[in-house]
Amino acid sequence: MKKILSKHKILILGASGFIGNAIYKELCSYFDTFGTYYTNDISFNGNHHFFQYNIEEDDIFDILEAVKPTIIISSLRGDFSSQITAHLHII
Repeated sequence: MKKILSKHKILILGASGFIGNAIYKELCSYFDTFGTYYTNDISFNGNHHFFQYNIEEDDIFDILEAVKPTIIISSLRGDFSSQITAHLHII
């Protein structure tokens, strides 16, 4: 069962936030897990599983192409119309 589950790549949008980070910590031991962050926090620099993403300025396509996730979890916050646009691009 573990081999089947480990084949999934999970992308958590907003993984630096409270909820997104809690989900990331729970899943990273079992799945190939990636996340996005918005802040300029040094702890994320150089981490190959985290991508800087500004929902209002950046396009999600580059991250989707790099990760090729099978599962996407969204815990984004910010401008609602930007969230809608990001989710439409994911679809």
